[in-house]
Amino acid sequence: MNNKPRRPWIAGLLTILTIGLGHLYAGNPKRGLILFGIGEILIDLLFVLLIIIFPASITFLFVVLIILSFAFLVFCVVDAMSIAKRKKENYELTKYNRWFVYVGYCIILFLLSHLVSPRLIEAYKMPSRSMLPTLLVGDHILVNKFIYGVKIPLLRNTIIPVSDPKRGDMVVFIYPKDRTIKFIKRVIGVGGDTIEIKDKKIFINRKEYSDSYGIYSDTIILPASLQPRDNFGPVTVPEKSIFVMGDNRDESLDSRFFGFVDLKDVEGKVFMIYWSWNRIENTVRWERIGLKI
Repeated sequence: MNNKPRRPWIAGLLTILTIGLGHLYAGNPKRGLILFGIGEILIDLLFVLLIIIFPASITFLFVVLIILSFAFLVFCVVDAMSIAKRKKENYELTKYNRWFVYVGYCIILFLLSHLVSPRLIEAYKMPSRSMLPTLLVGDHILVNKFIYGVKIPLLRNTIIPVSDPKRGDMVVFIYPKDRTIKFIKRVIGVGGDTIEIKDKKIFINRKEYSDSYGIYSDTIILPASLQPRDNFGPVTVPEKSIFVMGDNRDESLDSRFFGFVDLKDVEGKVFMIYWSWNRIENTVRWERIGLKI
């Protein structure tokens, strides 16, 4: 008989590392898998459903998701510790209480998390001046990754449509010239729009387009023969594509230079600044934390 009493604190620590691992250690792997599925998949899908029903309440729902996820983690920790406590004095090791089983279990949970559960919210950092004054260098932002469609990695990144990007949306997308890089720009044109720029003025479908976001830092107007920054087009945006520009129009690498962005490469919509660091002054920009975009 191989008696190895379970230690509650180890079960709790393993659960914090990965929900379900502490339950495996405590002798109840099935319960651990069920709790992992609830935490990683069902809660995420419930959040998606609520956003579809209440699209105007994303900030509130995001806070609710954080609170709910933390509360669920605490429940799982306490549950795993409780199971281990009941076996504190007498526990005979089973065939799955082996280090290689623990490793395999973690791999299974990792695959479930990344290949089944949709990624809902992701954090990004603003590295350049291209979105001034809306985003400053050092702003850390949250991106709603399902507002334009829920991506299911297990199904070859199949996208369940929700809505399409609209003019004025600030989006994160895969840079067409290098798919290892992600850009943040604002949507100027959508599928079917004809875009033309004349002496820095933007025209959409032959009507001048002006927004409250764009700024121009250079008074010099460059001819189209030199580069397309100030004079461009006309071009028609293909269906299932968008035309994007930076808010800092004179200092932005955008669709004027690299072309259209395919909708399948749009990662999501920026909706909040959660942290901001001024690297020049080495200070926190407290007034920007929590700003909606």
